[in-house]
Amino acid sequence: MDTLGRTCLLLVVVACASCDKVPLTDIQARFALADAAWFEEEQTLFIFYRANAEQGFGPESQLEVSYRTDDVEQPWTPLSQLSTVHTHVPVDCGSTGRCGSTSLRVERVPRQVGIRLRYHRDGEMTLSPTTRLNVVGRGPPHKSRSLVVYGVFDENNTHVQWRARHQFPTLRNHEVQELGLRRTFRIADPRHGDVAQPPDGNPYGYAFASACPEALTPLGWAPLETSMRAIFGGDALPVSASTSPAVCAQATVTDAKGTFEAVALARKNPEVRPAFPALHSPIRTNTAIGFLLRPCERTISKPHESIQVQRLLLAGAPEICIDNWRATSFAAELAARFRARIDEVRAQGRDMVLTVALHHDEPSGKLADVIERALEQTLTFERDKSSPRVSGAFVFDSFAHTLGRAPLKNLVLWCPANLDVDDLDQISNQSQHSCPLLPDIPDIQLGPFRINNLPILPTRAQYLRFVEKYSEAQAGHMLDLQFLAPERTPISENIQVGDFGLITFFNNETLTAAPSDVFSHCLSGNPRASYVVFRSPLSPGPLPLEALPALHEATPQPAYALGLRWEFPFVTRLQYEVFIAGAASAFSLTVPFGIPAENTTEYGAEMWLADEFPLDDTLLQCTRFCHHPTFDSDGVYNVTMSFRASYLNQCYRPRYPVPADGGFPHDP
Repeated sequence: MDTLGRTCLLLVVVACASCDKVPLTDIQARFALADAAWFEEEQTLFIFYRANAEQGFGPESQLEVSYRTDDVEQPWTPLSQLSTVHTHVPVDCGSTGRCGSTSLRVERVPRQVGIRLRYHRDGEMTLSPTTRLNVVGRGPPHKSRSLVVYGVFDENNTHVQWRARHQFPTLRNHEVQELGLRRTFRIADPRHGDVAQPPDGNPYGYAFASACPEALTPLGWAPLETSMRAIFGGDALPVSASTSPAVCAQATVTDAKGTFEAVALARKNPEVRPAFPALHSPIRTNTAIGFLLRPCERTISKPHESIQVQRLLLAGAPEICIDNWRATSFAAELAARFRARIDEVRAQGRDMVLTVALHHDEPSGKLADVIERALEQTLTFERDKSSPRVSGAFVFDSFAHTLGRAPLKNLVLWCPANLDVDDLDQISNQSQHSCPLLPDIPDIQLGPFRINNLPILPTRAQYLRFVEKYSEAQAGHMLDLQFLAPERTPISENIQVGDFGLITFFNNETLTAAPSDVFSHCLSGNPRASYVVFRSPLSPGPLPLEALPALHEATPQPAYALGLRWEFPFVTRLQYEVFIAGAASAFSLTVPFGIPAENTTEYGAEMWLADEFPLDDTLLQCTRFCHHPTFDSDGVYNVTMSFRASYLNQCYRPRYPVPADGGFPHDP
């Protein structure tokens, strides 16, 4: 039975001699921590404790310590009666706890250490836990001493913050600080220059040499002294120290033997900048060159012809008769008409988009194939020209049609959507995306209609069915139709990707790098950055931006060209209006660059309307001190995590120390 049990038994016996019944209450008293550590180099015994009780401890409770060495036996003695080596501030552990620390001069290794709590200084009742003792023998100072001193820099690498870090076998730095231990350290004779990387196993560089190298340049700063865990010097590094990787200084700390001097090291933070802050791709409004293609010798459906003209805003546009579309020369003649009009408009200096309303009643697809041949003869020569050029074509057919010619799949947007449904009310929410139409307001509801229920770009059958069920008045009308595309320079280069995709290297957008530079890619959530690619002389095939850091680390290149991956050569913006119960409701939609993947809708229309693809939070470039330790986003100094080794493919968002941070850095 332990001391607490024996004492309680005694109390019961004495009490029962004078009364019938005395209740005993278990106050759940226990030690959560009872640790001791002795450092041979310092001849100092440190003790840390934390005790709790449900009903708390009274003001008469006291902590007691005993220890025994080969030549000294210290009996149980209240902490308040023992002299301490270091400063120990009172710690508030709440009304139900007692915690704190002490440090005693003990010259020889302790064989036994005890700590207990006496409930009343004049009583016999005590709480005695098992005390854990760790002995730290002689060795290198960075391993054998209870405190190391090191320095860090602010964000600008101009001011040094010197820090003291507690090193105990079973307790963390911040735990020791919370239990009241305070250490005084002094910094003197700082020098700047090139200092060799500290040896393995000494990450902070404490006492890495017997003295700072003589080749370093003295800074002439006044000495600093503090009992806080960290202190900023008021002096800034001179400009002449810009290339110096580190500052070395003489650090002095106290112990039971007096003072101990060792070299302390402050290494600059990695110098990091956005590798390429933004990729510019001027998006310009294209001029629509409209044509109505229809039979001239007969009438098919005036209502649908009218809606085709209205949707593409082709009022007054040239009409081309397609009665002889089966003629062998028809495709070439049609292409010649297209090119003649393109050459007239090109003089205006703006990129162009062909808009074609194809009104017919030939459902087999043979006529559509002839139109495809004419577009192929027109567009494939325009795609790679510098602006002004034809970006592509927008065809509004009487029937749904799937493009068959590979060269046109990334140049022509062919509507209506291929749905195989004549009644728009039977269309699912997502089916119109194959055309595609993406509303700026997702899941917009207009009276009884959803976006995909409205005859915005319908087949003839869909439109006539809608009018039969509702009315022409509820079909709505197009207010505005815009085509936007990236402007190309004479040195722009296109690279085909699959059936639809296109990668463009616009205007020698290149980032340069030294072999020692390090890149970091961050999956920042910036959707535009995912469309940026790069290539180099050794890797001419375009690669995603996230592959650049590892490639440069393995085979450094002096330059990397940046380009953009497009889903389609132009984007279409629609302003549409529909009348519901006599009131007009206007809304906007987008046909993005190409037939969108499922996640395109997450990006929204606006991302395609900007001139700039920001990369400042996506690709970073370290140009100096890349092998130095780093701060993380919580301000913790990760001394073993260099930029080069840790941040190739993770976000680097450091939080640096500042003079107003209170002197207690987050340093677990």
